[in-house]
Amino acid sequence: MEKTSGNRSQTVLALIVLVMVSALASIYFWEPEEDNGFLPSNNEGTIGVIEVYGVLDDTYYAYLLSQAVQEAVTDDDVKAVVLEIDSPGGVAYLTEQVYLDILELKSEKPVIAYTSMALSGGYYIAVAADHIFALPSSMVGNVGVIGTGPGWIVPSETTLETGPHKITGFSPELFPFNLTNVLEGFAEAVVEGRGEKLTISMDEVTRGSIWMGSEAINNGIVDEIGSIQTAIDYAASLSELDSWDVESLLFRVANETVTTELRYPTIEELNAKNPPPALYYLYMPSDIYMESQIPDTINVTALSSHVGDVIVDLSHENVISPWILDSLAEELVGEGLYMGYSDNWEEIEGVLNKTKALVISSPREFYSYEEYTAINDWVDEGGVLIFLGDASATFLDPSMLQAPLNSLSDHWNLHYSNGYLYDVEENYGFYRNLILTDIRDSVLSEGVDELVFYTTGAIVSRGNGVIKTSADVFNSVSERSEMYSVVAVNDKDSTVIAFGDTTWLMEPYINAADNRVLLENLVVVIASVD
Repeated sequence: MEKTSGNRSQTVLALIVLVMVSALASIYFWEPEEDNGFLPSNNEGTIGVIEVYGVLDDTYYAYLLSQAVQEAVTDDDVKAVVLEIDSPGGVAYLTEQVYLDILELKSEKPVIAYTSMALSGGYYIAVAADHIFALPSSMVGNVGVIGTGPGWIVPSETTLETGPHKITGFSPELFPFNLTNVLEGFAEAVVEGRGEKLTISMDEVTRGSIWMGSEAINNGIVDEIGSIQTAIDYAASLSELDSWDVESLLFRVANETVTTELRYPTIEELNAKNPPPALYYLYMPSDIYMESQIPDTINVTALSSHVGDVIVDLSHENVISPWILDSLAEELVGEGLYMGYSDNWEEIEGVLNKTKALVISSPREFYSYEEYTAINDWVDEGGVLIFLGDASATFLDPSMLQAPLNSLSDHWNLHYSNGYLYDVEENYGFYRNLILTDIRDSVLSEGVDELVFYTTGAIVSRGNGVIKTSADVFNSVSERSEMYSVVAVNDKDSTVIAFGDTTWLMEPYINAADNRVLLENLVVVIASVD
């Protein structure tokens, strides 16, 4: 009996040990069901982080951002989202896609933005958030649009299109003004996102200014100074969480760390990825922008030299093209006159006495005093000297700007100022187009009531300006507003004429306002030379 009792006790003990081991094993190896809606955590929910890094010009990256937003919307465990933004913006339609996705998310859950840099499209995305944190040195703002406009198509006989804008997409004449509509959409997003928090006018916002984080608080561009951790804590407080997990939703949807490089593309690289016409909410450092605008082979040289009634000088690396001067050539032909080109100064000087007019456009080499003397003697005999300047990077050498042109024009008290003119109030959107109505009496002004110049510079002319801007126009270098001359003459019977813009001569811009009338008057002046 005693032996049997002992065996039973051992059996019971073994069973107890077996049950305990089984219970411990089940706890150790237990995994939650995938569809039970929670993870083995004591936290009350998850703060999702969506990283917006670098230039947003890749469709796959934009797709991942949209998928990350979708995860945040559908996952009930994600209680709020923090946007970690370090971006100068990107392609307009990709930026708008992300912005609209985040607006949908914000209607469901709190969205907080933290930014070390949110410029242009980066800021467009940030204003979708309920609250924006920035570092004291964060760069934010740069509200505006960059457009790479359509070109002109030389048609093919073998590749046919069904309409004049089928390939270009837009009218080259109207495309600059279309930017206004795109800018308006950006501005409306800022108003909707920031509302009464803004303490500056929208005119100031849409100038494209950049503010440091410490400045941006004062004008309502951002809400507070703080780090990514500050933003996470704030998101948790809006969700009333006492404890929480933090997870990268971008990592979740990509199943890997998404790495991006903050590298500013050039215009050429943007054009290769997004052929013009294209629109960007993108900040571009000025040195990259200037570099992109000055190709190595922009000037027209090695044209066969001709003696003409009008000679275009190409001997000082002048930046001009027969395309730009084609309307002038047409009007001259209507008067029975002929325009020729020469890249040899000795040849030009040798035939000056046989020509009525000499055109000097955007030189890159300085004129000597001897060359000035030869031209001045010819002007004194009645020849018409025409200066064509332009403030566009297409024409200017940034290392010298207007200096080579001034080496000649200054002798007649006609000085081209550095910088371009603009009016953000009258010309909202494409601010460098100037509508000119201050037309003074001169041989050029008959029948001219209104002109449109494009990226024009100012001409200092000792009171001989014949076409002037309004007093609200600013110079980009001095940043002062006043009435600037954009067409001026010398005081010798208007035999020396200076224009601050070249684009107005081209098709289709020659057809704007009274631009063609101005050109016709110029041709009358040339034709009247005996």
